[in-house]
Amino acid sequence: MKKGRVMITGAGGFTGRHACRCYADEGWEVTAVVSPNGGSGEEITASQVISCDLRDGEAVVRLCRETKPDAVLHLAGRNAVDFSWRHPALTLSANLMSTVHLLEGIRAEGVCSVLIVGSMLRNDPSDLPRSSHPYAFSKTLQMTAARAWRHWYGLPIVIVEPSNLIGPGGSGGLCGRLARWAAEMEEEREGAGREPFFLSSLHESRDFLDVRDAVAAYERLLSEGTPGEVYALESGIFRTLEDVKNAFDAASTTELPWRIGVSEASCPAPRDCDPIRQLGWQPSIPFQDSIRDAFNDERNLLKFERRV
Repeated sequence: MKKGRVMITGAGGFTGRHACRCYADEGWEVTAVVSPNGGSGEEITASQVISCDLRDGEAVVRLCRETKPDAVLHLAGRNAVDFSWRHPALTLSANLMSTVHLLEGIRAEGVCSVLIVGSMLRNDPSDLPRSSHPYAFSKTLQMTAARAWRHWYGLPIVIVEPSNLIGPGGSGGLCGRLARWAAEMEEEREGAGREPFFLSSLHESRDFLDVRDAVAAYERLLSEGTPGEVYALESGIFRTLEDVKNAFDAASTTELPWRIGVSEASCPAPRDCDPIRQLGWQPSIPFQDSIRDAFNDERNLLKFERRV
């Protein structure tokens, strides 16, 4: 696929900022789309930054008409399980209807390649009423709608479902919260305000993938992915929460206080990532480097906050 104009939704988020930088470096002309309350767009690498509420269908049609993208990377949405329990309607609107409005805008104003970033937490579409939580329900419907628009209208839509993304940039996930907490612990005086971090157990395992490896995979999929396909995206190495704890202990300059639970929660099974690897993508950033970079990023942010 010839690299031209790419529109990236959710550009102000953790993955979005990395994606804008990656695509610009790869020669794309980047239009970054942020939510109206998503900040000024500063520090986003893009040719232009546009504010748009993707839940507004007419606004999305205007967005597609004005930007005329050759490709779209759809990252926008609500990705917190706890938020979805409190606000199921808002979660459904952000994850399902924003996707539908975007696909309709693309269909109306000029068909282009689309990569929709789903979630490994989505459920089997055949058992929607028994979804794990409202977030899983919303992402299952998002994936189903994308495949339906592909079937009904022939839109060149590819779907990718990444594992747990980590790395610098202020992730709201486990490792991102740990990096912020650990950086704060380093700056506390010994014995003062050192609240332990609670881990549900040490034995639960998860796949962690650096966000920079993920956006490289997204760029590859948008160019070479098969329309209609759903790609699993993982590092291929499952790590226990004890591995995560040990990585932060090793990276910290102070002893970190922990509180460990006894959860018996089940762990996700590895998924088949051969389809994305067959396109030539491989993860390249080691887990320890991801933790170190996230940690250093939070250290630097704390220093900046102290100065201002």
